[in-house]
Amino acid sequence: MKENKGIPANIAHQQNLHEESKKLHRGQEDHYRIWQAQASPYSYKVMTFMNYKGIPYKKVGANHMELEWVKKVAGQSIVPVMLTPDDQVMQDSTPIVMHLEENFPAVKTVPDDARLAFLMWLIEEFADEYMPRIHMHTRWGNEQNRAAVSHRIARGFTFGSADMEAKDLAPFLVERQSGFNQHLGLVGDQVRASMDQQIEDLLAILEQHFKHHQFLLGFKPSLADFSLYGPLKVHLYEDPRSNEIMEVKAPRTCNWIQTITDLGDTRGCAGQTEFGDWINLDEGLPDSLLALLSFIGKTYLPLAKATAKACIAREKFFEETIYGATASFSAHQYRAWSFEQLQLRYEALTDAEKADLATALRDAQITPGLMSDGILHNGLFDGFTPPFIKDGIPDARIRRIKEKAAQADTV
Repeated sequence: MKENKGIPANIAHQQNLHEESKKLHRGQEDHYRIWQAQASPYSYKVMTFMNYKGIPYKKVGANHMELEWVKKVAGQSIVPVMLTPDDQVMQDSTPIVMHLEENFPAVKTVPDDARLAFLMWLIEEFADEYMPRIHMHTRWGNEQNRAAVSHRIARGFTFGSADMEAKDLAPFLVERQSGFNQHLGLVGDQVRASMDQQIEDLLAILEQHFKHHQFLLGFKPSLADFSLYGPLKVHLYEDPRSNEIMEVKAPRTCNWIQTITDLGDTRGCAGQTEFGDWINLDEGLPDSLLALLSFIGKTYLPLAKATAKACIAREKFFEETIYGATASFSAHQYRAWSFEQLQLRYEALTDAEKADLATALRDAQITPGLMSDGILHNGLFDGFTPPFIKDGIPDARIRRIKEKAAQADTV
């Protein structure tokens, strides 16, 4: 390829590749397009889910050329963002996969047993709303990870750029990401030591579980697997210092990560195609799954509930003690809304289903805390209709936040 207007040949080639990735060519009329990033666990949650279900899609790198478009259609610079084959915009990983679950029902990822499905949602919520605290601790709290990953993210962002270099952007990313420590309660030696212990304990639980089960809910993947896969694969498994911890302490979990990665891959017949069954709760809850639920009860639940209560009280920050360490957190509105959705899922269970789960949820310290203060409603999200962004209006969350702020200013 020749030089073009002073742009190096391979940079021009990268730009052409990127532009082609956004187009649907003949034979791709049924393909979705996903704007994603290598360092985004939610992107890989959606893509591996689609791989497993056999849903056709094209990957579009969320590089510097796409930032303004993503911000325009989603209201903020966030991935993944997806286009349906008929160009409807979708954003927010969990609503995206649930929409796809309904529209591609042949391969199921949500158990028919409502009791098991609720346990799946508990794990999914933990993966989406608590694991960021764990992986932000490992990724930006370690010098080796900081150096490698800041350059990795910068490499993806500068793909196709003739003017920007990854090495110049990386220091800015380190400074920016370190700023989230206060929001996630990651300040202080005691907190950092607690986070290290949490990682060790979580990996030990998963190792024991994967000694007896191929997936989180038995021998068939569920949405819980794809949700937890994202942060474990993209952060702990791929970040250099964290990878050593994973390989040394959690080899079975590494095997599980590789299995999820290969799903849907026909090259060399790598992707598994035959699966067993989900756990039969009538035969009892496996000890290893109860241990995972107990870890969730000690970590995700107190943080999520305290967040919801702080948001209702209109507090910007709050303190909570998790795993023996007290920290200050910011009141994250979306986490509060997501916790409310989990409460509503529990509320939708029949009395008989709740009774069947009562002992396990109590032993795991999920109840009575989950419902002890009733449904914690976040009115900020009234009218929120994920995953679709309609009529060119940015993300409903952003719209509602702006509307609520405007109303508050007039009072």
